[in-house]
Amino acid sequence: MKKRLLKTAIATALTVAFAAPAFANPFADVPQKHWAYDAVNKLAQAGIVGGYSDGTFKGDKTMTRYEMAQIVAKAMGKVSTVDQKVIVDKLAVEFSTELNSLGIKVDGIQKQLDNQIKFNGEARVQYDNATEDTTYRLRLGATGKVNDDTRINARLTTADANGIDKTSIDNLGSPIIDRFNVETKLAGVDAVLGKQDLKLGQGLLYNSYEVDGAAITGAKAKLSNVTLVYDNSGDTKVQAAEYKTQFYGTNLAADYLKLDNTGNTNEYAALSTDVNVFGKKVGAEYVRNTTQKANAYRIGTDILGAQVSYINYDANALPDQSGFNFAGATSTGFGSSSQADKGFQVTYGKNVAKNVNAVLDYKKLDKAGDQTKATVNIKF
Repeated sequence: MKKRLLKTAIATALTVAFAAPAFANPFADVPQKHWAYDAVNKLAQAGIVGGYSDGTFKGDKTMTRYEMAQIVAKAMGKVSTVDQKVIVDKLAVEFSTELNSLGIKVDGIQKQLDNQIKFNGEARVQYDNATEDTTYRLRLGATGKVNDDTRINARLTTADANGIDKTSIDNLGSPIIDRFNVETKLAGVDAVLGKQDLKLGQGLLYNSYEVDGAAITGAKAKLSNVTLVYDNSGDTKVQAAEYKTQFYGTNLAADYLKLDNTGNTNEYAALSTDVNVFGKKVGAEYVRNTTQKANAYRIGTDILGAQVSYINYDANALPDQSGFNFAGATSTGFGSSSQADKGFQVTYGKNVAKNVNAVLDYKKLDKAGDQTKATVNIKF
């Protein structure tokens, strides 16, 4: 095997992945003007290649597969992200025989990745024509493994007194910890303790991913098909139960939700499913506020790459935490579930570049009117 293969398959790909800073030239026979200088230099700084005892790299020297396997083994020890794992995993498969002979198991890559702290980030820019606001949001998250059964999750989000979205990019607020929870297993039950997201069914009843203030600070426990939720920390007390199953390939969910806001209690029941109709997956959700005796339902499917939904709801059928909201209004504002309404929603999303997604969301309701949101999401 030629070392040219190293420079193309490893030096180029792994240099981008590991992004080690460049320092002084480590090899006398790789001048700064050489086409492979940056790649070789960064690989050396990352500890993946070491060259020879005389201080040279000998890039044109033929190497054995075992020498190549040793380089792959060093790269395995540097894996810290999913993208890096994809690159190293391909090399580990290619040199699996030599790695096993060296006592290095290929499946160790995933174990190394699981044991390391993983970081992620998200930046969002959104324009809402109903409020005529452009909002900006930055999130930074981290996950750390305590043991095989326990993980800690945390997230920082830009914030101000009015919420986590800022209307001026020049005046981003101090970040707050808006998520902090522990995932663990207690007596065979999967549990999440702390501030966390909650989505019930398909989200029409409760969806903190769509409504920023809907996160709970409490406990969520899952055993088999049943999930129980309890939050007694804030002004709004949350109790919920969900049963999920599959029936002949169809997903089914039944939910119960109780919200108690300073003595004002509302109880909800919900059903959601998805079925195939002429080769199209159709999602259907039904919510009933049993306290107010009010109903809501939504039906949606994919049409020409866009998610198209029809919604119809009675007054007070949906809580503030519902995944369907109009212009960010609450249950006391215009265009919210405090008045009956019906209409359509069309959402179209497209990946415009790697880790960059653009979404256009349009709602047209009989009473509330029109709303258009344009959003760009960047993940890193």
